[in-house]
Amino acid sequence: MCQNLIGEQLIFKMEYLNLSVATLNFQIIDSIQKSYYLKVHTSATRSARLLFKLDNVYETYFDKTTFLPSKSVKKIHQKNIQHELNIHFDHQKNKASLGDLISWSIPSDCYDYFSMLYFLRSQQLKPGDSISFHLDSEFLISKVEAKVLPDQEVIQVPAGEFKSIKLNLKFSAITHEPRPWKTDLLTNRLAAPGSEITIWFSNDNYRLPLKIAYHQSKIKTQITLKSFSRGSQH
Repeated sequence: MCQNLIGEQLIFKMEYLNLSVATLNFQIIDSIQKSYYLKVHTSATRSARLLFKLDNVYETYFDKTTFLPSKSVKKIHQKNIQHELNIHFDHQKNKASLGDLISWSIPSDCYDYFSMLYFLRSQQLKPGDSISFHLDSEFLISKVEAKVLPDQEVIQVPAGEFKSIKLNLKFSAITHEPRPWKTDLLTNRLAAPGSEITIWFSNDNYRLPLKIAYHQSKIKTQITLKSFSRGSQH
């Protein structure tokens, strides 16, 4: 995988039933001490705005070496939710906290959804390999079992044609208490405990996330890569 991520931009489209409903813009904005600063802006497409409001900003700071997050900020503007969440991760104390009043235990290998994607990109995975770790979906902790599937496909996405490597991810709930607050539509769907997804990465040094498909949705739901740029320092 490319070692210097500063300036990399990934633009995705989210589809329901093959209809484009949202755009996701990922960008590594800066490097702060030993961490990368990732900003993700998600907005509903013009046609989808008639059905739902979605204009969310996500910011994640994650370690350049371990990819573990230190801070996650969510600025949520949806039809039913208008709020900002600031979650801090202390991996030395195995604790995550939301403000001064709410905290919960996390395993030492615990990512949020966005840092998880970059962690997986960093791995030298081959067909048949498997890896396990944990995911924090805002208070709800899942054990993640990721397995590299044997079939390596050439797939076509809006960003182009790529040789790919496929990972199947299963999220098993560890936390059995309900989340004390409501969360956003996007990451709640992406990382719900008990869910299962398949991710296609480009089979090259960059491991670009090409496609993400959700198996639990009754409506065909997927994210595909529209375009990418790698920044001026790669």
